[in-house]
Amino acid sequence: MATKETRLDDNAEIYKKREKMTERQKIGEMNTAEKWDYFKQYYFKKLLATLIIIGFVSYLLYEVLSPKPDTVLSVAMVNYPLDEETLTLLENELNELLDVNPETQKILIDTTYDLNNNDYASAEKLSVYSFSGELDLFIAPESQFEKYAFSNSLTPLTDALPTDVYSALSDRLFGCRTRLNDEELPSEAQGPVGVYGIYAEDLPMFKAYKGYMQDPPVIGIIVTSKHSENAVATIRHLYGLDK
Repeated sequence: MATKETRLDDNAEIYKKREKMTERQKIGEMNTAEKWDYFKQYYFKKLLATLIIIGFVSYLLYEVLSPKPDTVLSVAMVNYPLDEETLTLLENELNELLDVNPETQKILIDTTYDLNNNDYASAEKLSVYSFSGELDLFIAPESQFEKYAFSNSLTPLTDALPTDVYSALSDRLFGCRTRLNDEELPSEAQGPVGVYGIYAEDLPMFKAYKGYMQDPPVIGIIVTSKHSENAVATIRHLYGLDK
C-alpha cells in the first residue's frame, strides 16, 4: 500500500512567527478580574513602596523646612512630676500671661527631671540645656537647688528681680555661698553669699505635696536664660504680684 505524502501549506499556522504582544495588548484581552490579578502581581508592591517613600520624604521635608514655634519660656522642674490636670492648668495660665501665639510660639514645662536616685540622664540633660541657654526657670527641692546655686548656674535675684518684686518676696528668699573654683565642696564654699531662689511650697502647683514636703521647692532663674524678662514676669504672676 503506497504511503500518501502530506505537505504542509506554506501558510500553515506552524510556520507563522508569533508576534510578541505589547503590555497594552495583553491587558486589553483580559477581563476585569484578570486585570486586577495582573495589577496586584506586577504593580501593586511597586506602587505601595513608591507611596511609602514619597510619604517619608514629604514628612522629612515638612519637618526640616516648616517653621518651628519659638520657645518663649522653658521651665525645668526637678523631682516634682505634676499631675496632668495641674500641668495643663499651669501651661494655660502661662500661655495667657505671656500672650503666646500657638502658631509661632510655645512654652515648655518639663517635669521629667528626676535627681532623687542620682539619675545620670536627668543630670546630663539639665547640664546640657542649661549650658546652651535652653532653660529659663529652674524649680527643684532646696537640697538640689543649692547645688546648682553653689555652682554658679543661677542668676542672683538682686540683679534679676525688680525692686518691688524683690521686696515683696523678702521673707521667702533663699541664699547661699557660691564656689570660687571647681574643687570646692558646698560645705567649703569660699564665694560670696547671694540670693538665688524663692521658696515655692505655697504655690498652687504644689498643693498635692502639702503635708509631706520635707524638702521645699525653690524657684530661680538660670544664668544663661534667653528669656529672663518672661521668667521674671512668670515669677511676678506666680506669687500674685501682677494684680
